[in-house]
Amino acid sequence: MHASRLQSLINKLSHDDPAERRAAAEALSDGDERAVYPLIKALKDENLGVQDAAMQSLMGMRGESTAYMILPLLREDAFLRNTAMLILREIGRQAVPLFRGLLKDTDGDVRKFALDLIHDIGWCDYADNLIVLLESDRNPNVRAAAARTLGMLQYKKAVPQLIQALNDEEWVAFSVIEALSLLHDESSVDAVAELLRSPAESIRFAAIEALGQIGSPKAGVSLIHHFEISEGLEKEATVISLVQVGSVPSLPGISDSLLNMLMDGEWDEKMIAIKGLFAIRDNTALRHIIDTAGSLDFSEPEQEQRLIVVREIISQFGCVDELFDILNDNSMKYRGKVLAIEVMGDLRCSDAVPALITLLNSNFRDVRRSSMESLGKLESKEAAGCFIEAIGDHDSHVRKTAVSALGKIGDSTSFESLVNMLKQEEYTDIIDEFVKALITIDATLFLSRINEFNSTVHEITARYISDLNLELPC
Repeated sequence: MHASRLQSLINKLSHDDPAERRAAAEALSDGDERAVYPLIKALKDENLGVQDAAMQSLMGMRGESTAYMILPLLREDAFLRNTAMLILREIGRQAVPLFRGLLKDTDGDVRKFALDLIHDIGWCDYADNLIVLLESDRNPNVRAAAARTLGMLQYKKAVPQLIQALNDEEWVAFSVIEALSLLHDESSVDAVAELLRSPAESIRFAAIEALGQIGSPKAGVSLIHHFEISEGLEKEATVISLVQVGSVPSLPGISDSLLNMLMDGEWDEKMIAIKGLFAIRDNTALRHIIDTAGSLDFSEPEQEQRLIVVREIISQFGCVDELFDILNDNSMKYRGKVLAIEVMGDLRCSDAVPALITLLNSNFRDVRRSSMESLGKLESKEAAGCFIEAIGDHDSHVRKTAVSALGKIGDSTSFESLVNMLKQEEYTDIIDEFVKALITIDATLFLSRINEFNSTVHEITARYISDLNLELPC
C-alpha cells in the first residue's frame, strides 16, 4: 500500500463519522506493520463496528510483528484481553515464540493466558518449559493449564512429571488426568488406576474415563476389578470404559448395565452399549438393539451413519435364532422388523425363507419390499410363486424387486407372466428390470417375441443386447 494511502486511512480512524472509521479499519487490512498500532487503538473505539473491523484487519495482517504489538493487551480489561487472544490464535505459530517470555511473567494470569494460547494453537517447540511450570508454578491454575497443554501437544516426555502431579490439589489433578488420557501411555495406567480408590467421587469418575481412553489391556484389568465393587452411575461409567478398552467380561451385571444404557442413555451411550452387548455376545439383546436402531430418523445424515454402524454390528451376530424370532414377532415396530429382514438377506439366512414369504402379505409396504429384496438375495426357488404373484403388486417398488428376484433365480416358469406384465408396465425403471430378467431367463425366446412390445421396450432391449453381442430380429 502506498504511504500516502496508508496515512490517509490512518487519519480516517479519527473521523467523526463511525462509518468512515469502520471503512478505514477494514481497508487497513492490506496495510503493513505501520497500521498495527493505529488499529490497536481502534479496538478501543466507542463503535462496535469499528472495533470489529479493526480486529478482523489485525487477524488478517498476521506476522510476528503484529503479534508482538498485540501482547500488551493481555494485561488490559477483559474485552481487550479476549480480543487479543482471538487475534493471537489467528496469527498462530508465528506468535508462539513470543509466548516463551510470558511463561516467566510475574502475573499468574498472563502465564496462564500464554499456556491457553499454546494449547489452542496446538504447537510449541519449548515444551520442557511447560514441564517446569507444571512442577513448580505457585499458581494452581497455571499448573492445570500446563498439564492440559502438555497432553494436547502429545508431549510424552512429560508423562513422569504428569504422574507425579496426580498428587497435586484436586483441580490440578483433573487436568493431569485429562492430559494422561490424551497421551495413551500405558506406563500411566497404575497411577491413574490408583485414583479409583480416591474418596472424591469426581476424581474416581475422571480416572474411569481416562482408563477407557488410554485403552490398554492393563487398564481393562483395573476397570474389571472396579466394576465388581462400584455401584450406580459409577458402575455404568466403568462399563463404558471397558467397552472402549475392548475388554468386556461376561460378569454378572454387565449385560444389565449395558441394556439399561441402551434403553435410557443418549445416543453416544447407546452406541457404546450396542458394541458392548456384541462383545459379550448377548444374543438376547438383539431385539432391543434392532428396536433401538429402528427408532432412528434415516433422513438425518448423523442418524444414517449410526444406522450403518449398528447394522454392521447386528450382522456380526450372524443368523442366530433371536434374529429369526424377530420376523415372527408382531409386537416389533415395523422399522426394526425391516432392518432384521434386510440383515437376514445380506447374511443369506436360508432358513428365513418361510418367514419372509409370510411377510410378503404384510400390511406395511416397507416390510413387503424388504422381504421381497431379501428373498431375491437368497435366490430362493421356493419363493418363485410369490415373486410371480408380486410382479402385479400395486406398489411399484415391490413389482421391481419381484421382477429382479425372478431374473436372479432364472425361473423359466415365470417367463409368460413376465411377458404379460411387461406389456402393461408404465414405469421405465421397472421395464428395465423386466427386460433384464427376460434376457437372463431366455434371451432367444424373448428376442423372438420382441415385436409384441412397444418402442420403449425395444430401446431398452437394444441397449442390453449390444453388450451381449445379440441382434434384434427384423
